[in-house]
Amino acid sequence: MEVSAMQNCKNADPLWNDLKIYNAVVCEGSLSGASRRLSISHSTVCRRISRLEDIVGVPLIRRRSNGIAFTKNGEQLGGFVREMDERANDIMFWIKQKKDDLAGVLSLSCCDIALQSLSRIVGDLSVSNPGIQFDIKVSAMNADLRLASTDLAIRATTSPDESLVGVKLSHFQFQLAKCAGVNSPSHANWICLNDAFSHLPAERWLGEQKSESQSQIKVDSYMSAAELIRTGTGIGLLPDFVVENDPYLEAIDVEETLPTWDLWLVYHRSQINNGLVKAFTNHLKSHWCENQSIPLPPEVSSTDLSWQK
Repeated sequence: MEVSAMQNCKNADPLWNDLKIYNAVVCEGSLSGASRRLSISHSTVCRRISRLEDIVGVPLIRRRSNGIAFTKNGEQLGGFVREMDERANDIMFWIKQKKDDLAGVLSLSCCDIALQSLSRIVGDLSVSNPGIQFDIKVSAMNADLRLASTDLAIRATTSPDESLVGVKLSHFQFQLAKCAGVNSPSHANWICLNDAFSHLPAERWLGEQKSESQSQIKVDSYMSAAELIRTGTGIGLLPDFVVENDPYLEAIDVEETLPTWDLWLVYHRSQINNGLVKAFTNHLKSHWCENQSIPLPPEVSSTDLSWQK
């Protein structure tokens, strides 16, 4: 009876997917970090690493109470898979550079506060170009555009990566928000983002204002925070266009200057001539103003969304 490579790991060649998972473990320094990086379960990471160890025939990591440690063989393989991953990424960018037709998958990363405007633009473009398939990932975390897995990103930032090509779509200020029509007691819960976002200006401002007696409810996105604030669960900072366009939210007057942010569309420089990227960016420049609920900054008009390289 024929025995497949999956059934007989001792005689199998290492599978690229297993090596990609091992590379994620190397990059993150932990099994749980690799799980988050790849959006797969912790048990899957453990199972695939064990299978890879069976294939190569030597231990690659040692599990300890405070994490993992790489064996000498594990460190050597880690160097190899990093190089393989970089070359594979270069190949994917090279392939995308050559693509000039309007068919295939366009991968977009979008911060949650821009999803409503983006969805309208994507809907319009998909009608006029049915050959384009959209893969949209919504996250408050910035996608790494050095990786070919994401083509474009709409992100909130005040300092976009200068190595990328991009355009500033809008400028906005945060407002301290509460549930409309509800008094906001001084001891109200603070609704804030979790510790992964503690470096952001809005979260630093909240940290400075919160008294020791006030409790916090931490979430992973501003839209989640908005939902809790709508129900009267607490108060928190939200983009001004979210508060002003929601009848269930109301701004609280504060004397302090509140943080501001910009929305940018960005992508890797190697994709300037990619057909799908060009089609999307041209469509966005033509339709962002008329479809968005987010106002453009005063210095940018609907006919002059100039690219800033």
